[in-house]
Amino acid sequence: MASTLFIMPSQTDSDNGHRLELLRSAPLNSWLALSADETRIVAIGKTFTEADSIAKQAGETDYVLTRTPDAWMSRSLSPIS
Repeated sequence: MASTLFIMPSQTDSDNGHRLELLRSAPLNSWLALSADETRIVAIGKTFTEADSIAKQAGETDYVLTRTPDAWMSRSLSPIS
């Protein structure tokens, strides 16, 4: 059975590799505020609210909030039959 990988049209493999490195450089199980272009971490917090507050205090107005996993592990996704 074929699988499909969805990549946003404006993203390149290089962009995705950099984003993964950036996320892996952050503490596990934490909330991050990434710059709008997702090239740098602008805030880290233990909660969504904390990361959001720190980003605002740093003068950021356009950022993306995301969470790092509890642990990094390889995953394979396949359709359920």
